[in-house]
Amino acid sequence: MNKLNELQVVELDILKEFTRVAKREGLTWFAMFGTLLGAVRHKGFIPWDDDIDIALPRKEYDRLRLSQHWFSEPYFLQTPQNDPAAAPHYIRLQRIDTTVLSNFPNGYTRGGHMGAYIDILPLDDMPGGDAAKRVQETALKMQIQMYASAALDECEGPEISESKEGFCYGAGGISGQYDFFAERYERFCSKYSNQLYYAIPVVMGEHGRRVYDKKWFSESVEMDFEDLKIPVPVGYKETLIASYPGGLYEPDAKDRKPKHRDHSIVDLGRSYQEYVRAYTDMLCGIENKKVYIFGAGDSLRIWLERYSNGLNVVCAFDNRKAAWGSLAYGVPVRSPSELPVLMDENSRLIIASIYHKEIAKQLEEMNIFDYYFFIDGLKYTRCLNNAK
Repeated sequence: MNKLNELQVVELDILKEFTRVAKREGLTWFAMFGTLLGAVRHKGFIPWDDDIDIALPRKEYDRLRLSQHWFSEPYFLQTPQNDPAAAPHYIRLQRIDTTVLSNFPNGYTRGGHMGAYIDILPLDDMPGGDAAKRVQETALKMQIQMYASAALDECEGPEISESKEGFCYGAGGISGQYDFFAERYERFCSKYSNQLYYAIPVVMGEHGRRVYDKKWFSESVEMDFEDLKIPVPVGYKETLIASYPGGLYEPDAKDRKPKHRDHSIVDLGRSYQEYVRAYTDMLCGIENKKVYIFGAGDSLRIWLERYSNGLNVVCAFDNRKAAWGSLAYGVPVRSPSELPVLMDENSRLIIASIYHKEIAKQLEEMNIFDYYFFIDGLKYTRCLNNAK
């Protein structure tokens, strides 16, 4: 067994849970892409890889897709139908007691479930490579439309930003229609039957345009994958050659980069929900709080127009010295250095700035960790809770 990093350990645990359920339910499945290559070459993970890909024939995939109840917490079977805020392109089995945040926050949706995961892909019947390319191109447009519709369900009208409005309407998004679009997407991708080939058009890039002879998947053989035995296509050699027509050479050391670590927030000791609250719960429990806003630019104006009614907005803070002592949209502007002595259990600090990540880091360097974010494009409502 290879020495695994923390994310690989969690993903292997998810794969073990999937394997257990798949055996119980009699599902047919296969290792695919890097997971297949890892099984053949390394008897486990490719050392620098940090994701797992498996694939099921469409009928098996749909049976799984409609069976979220097969899994219990901390596992969650995320599908395009049951998690609109994520609008995933295919199934993912997640551990919701962990965090893998990619492209969040983005001002469109609240992100849905964002734990560590393995990818579960459908093998769709396909008459050939040209058809696979056409289906993939249309599927990509449908994926964008689904996401745009989910974003409009998050907020539409006076709370929608111009950039979000342009994206959502330009992509054909329609509020209240996500469920319809998600089911139509599945029907479209699986429109062919009784063909000679499989394809995976739900995947972007070259992998989504490849076709695989169905004879290669007519049965499976078992291979070692770390401390598991997993099924691979009987034609695994041909499958790998079709997946990687440029060759199966190992990349140069400088190109051996993990998928998640360089582009995501990965925290395997905390649930993503702990991260997300700061972005979604800005107004929860805010009544009777002393409200401080970090940021004295246009985001402050938008925040005041939408949310300040009936609240005790004490002042704003800004890193521009020239703004200290002035008024911004009627609110006094002060130096951030004053924050530590002002913050107490009756305070609510909200970052309203496009530089919110940099400001959050600044606050934590000041030992201030109780703050929230205003992200233009998300919907915020007042609620009663025990938030500080």
